[in-house]
Amino acid sequence: MAPSSLFAVLAGLFAALGSVGAKLTVGRPEGPLAEAVGRALPGASAQALAAATRALLASATGACNVFMWLFFTKALRHSDSTPRVMMLQTVSNFAATAVCSIYLFGDTLSLQWWAGASLIAAGLALLNSERGADAAPAADTAKKTQ
Repeated sequence: MAPSSLFAVLAGLFAALGSVGAKLTVGRPEGPLAEAVGRALPGASAQALAAATRALLASATGACNVFMWLFFTKALRHSDSTPRVMMLQTVSNFAATAVCSIYLFGDTLSLQWWAGASLIAAGLALLNSERGADAAPAADTAKKTQ
């Protein structure tokens, strides 16, 4: 896998994880993370534990966004095709979002969601293929004029 492709996929993954962190931040603070914070802060009130858990999740959300932008800009820098980077980042974001929705939150994704995600992926692939087809004749023309 080319470095630009790997960076684009990682950018999409961190974008999805940032959204997961945001959803957990505004939700009820419960589960394994809240229990770990409770063990780290024995004797703290329930309100203090909830605030500490939310602060930790908000920090994780911010870190995921920083990593998303870091990998996205690296992908753009290493690639000669911005639409290809956008396509890979978006598709990996949708895939990671689907996995997190199903396995972390127990959501069921409707047929409409899958159809919409598929249409977006197909549209991005179509735009990417048209961009590549347009670029090839331009390169041939440039060689002929030299």
